[in-house]
Amino acid sequence: MTDYEKLKTQFREIGYLNRTIALLDWDHETYLPAKGVDYRADQQAFLSGMAHNRLVGAKVQELIEACESNQANLDTHEQINIREWRKDYDRSVKLPTEFVERFEKTCSLAKASWAEARRENKFEVFSNHLEQIIDLSRQKADYYGYEQSAYDALMDVYEPGCTTESLSPIFADLKKSIVDWLPEAIETTQEINDAFLKDDYPIAGQIKLNEIISRALEFDFESGRIDATTHPFCTELGPHDVRLTTRYEADDFTVSLYSVLHEAGHGLYEQGFKSEHAGTPMAEAVSLGIHESQSRLWENKVGRAPAFWNDWHSIACEHLPALKRFTPEQLTKAVNRVSPSYIRVEADEVTYDLHIILRYELEKALIAGDLHVKDIPGVWNEQFKVMFGIEVPDDAQGCLQDIHWSMGGFGYFPTYSLGNLNSAQLYASAQKALGPQLGDLQNGNYHGLLEWLRTNVHQFGKHYSPAQLMQNATGKPTQPDYHWSYLKDRFSSMG
Repeated sequence: MTDYEKLKTQFREIGYLNRTIALLDWDHETYLPAKGVDYRADQQAFLSGMAHNRLVGAKVQELIEACESNQANLDTHEQINIREWRKDYDRSVKLPTEFVERFEKTCSLAKASWAEARRENKFEVFSNHLEQIIDLSRQKADYYGYEQSAYDALMDVYEPGCTTESLSPIFADLKKSIVDWLPEAIETTQEINDAFLKDDYPIAGQIKLNEIISRALEFDFESGRIDATTHPFCTELGPHDVRLTTRYEADDFTVSLYSVLHEAGHGLYEQGFKSEHAGTPMAEAVSLGIHESQSRLWENKVGRAPAFWNDWHSIACEHLPALKRFTPEQLTKAVNRVSPSYIRVEADEVTYDLHIILRYELEKALIAGDLHVKDIPGVWNEQFKVMFGIEVPDDAQGCLQDIHWSMGGFGYFPTYSLGNLNSAQLYASAQKALGPQLGDLQNGNYHGLLEWLRTNVHQFGKHYSPAQLMQNATGKPTQPDYHWSYLKDRFSSMG
C-alpha cells in the first residue's frame, strides 16, 4: 500500500467509529428507552475518545506528512482529501482526549435533560447542563484558538471561514429589513384562511404521503429511511444509509410534510456525492450553510410554490381526505401565510431568519460571558417581543424549543440563515440555467432541478470552500440580495 492508501484506511476506520457514534445518537433520538440514557452516554463518550485517539495518533501525523511531501504524484482529488484530513488532524490534536470524552458525555446527558425540560416546560431542569456545555464550549474555543472572538472558533467548525465580523453586519441589515417590513407582510396575507390546516389528518396517511413525495424528489429509500423523533434531523450513517426523521401531529399535516421536505433536501445532498469518493472528504458536505441551502430550497422554493400544490393536491386528498374541501390555491396561500409564531421549525419564511438572528445574538453573548444562563428566558422573551411583536407564553415555546444547545452546537445556528441566503441564490441560478425545463416542477418532475444541484453543488464534496462553491455555481459569493428579493416577490403578491 502507498502512504496515501494507508492514510485513507486510517480515516476509513475512524469513520467507522464516528458513524457508529452517529448511529447511537440516532437511536438516542428515536427509540432509546428513557432508562438507557446514562449507559448510552458512557458508550458515546468511550467511542468518541477512541475515535479521537486514533485521529491524533502519531501514525496519522506521519502518514499526512509523508503524503504532503509526495503531492506531485497524487491526483487532484487525493490532494484535496489530504488537505482536509490535515485540517481535521490539526483541529483535533488541540483537544485532549479526556476533554473530548467529557464533552460527549455531557452532551448525551444534556439532550435527555433538554427533552425533559421542554416536556415539563421548566428551563431550570436544563440550566445546569447548559452551564456545563457553555463552559466546555469556551474551553473548546480556547483549545482551537482564535484571533478576535471565541465564537468564531466554534462557528468555523460548521462554516469554514465565517466570522462574526463578516456575518454580524449582514444579520443586522437582514434583521432590520424584516422587522420593518413584517407589518406589511402580515397585512398582505392576513385575510388568508389557514384555519383548515388544523383538522383530522391520520398519521398513517401523513406517513404515506410523505413517502410518495420523497420518492418523487428522488430520495433513494434503498439507501435511506424516515422515522419519528421530537426534533427532526437528517444523519448519514454510511455511503448508502441516510436517515431522515420528522415529527407528526394528528391535527396538522404540515408539521411532518415540511420537515420531511426539509430533511429530504439534506438527504439528497448526502446521496449526491460520487460513490468513488465514499469515506473521504470529497464525499462530505463543505459546510452546514451549503447543506442547509439544500433543505431550505426543497422545503420552500419547491414545497411552498403554487406548482407544488397544483401537482400534489389530488394525491394529498387521497391520503388526507380532510383536504378535499380546499383548492390548490387555498393550500398554497395557507402554507405561506405570514404570522409570527414561537417555534422556529414551523415559522413562515418571512420571520424564520428572526429566529436564527435572535439565537445567534444570544449565543455570542453567552460565549463571551455577557449573558448568564439564568437570564436566558427573560432576555429571550424580551427580545422576541421586540422582533416578533408577540409575547412568549412559556419556555417550551421559547428558549427551550431547539435541541442544538444540548448537543453542544454553539456556532451552528447562523448556518440556518446562511442556508436561506444560499438557497435563494442557487435557485435563481437554476431558474436562469434551466429556463422552461424548470417548469417541469408543475408536473411533479424534479429531475432537472436535482441534476442541476448534483452538477453544481453535490458532486464536489469539500473540493471547494463554501464561498468558492457559491462563486462557481452562481457567479457570485453568497449575497443577501437574492433572499430578500425572493421574500419580497413571493409575499408581496400572496394576499
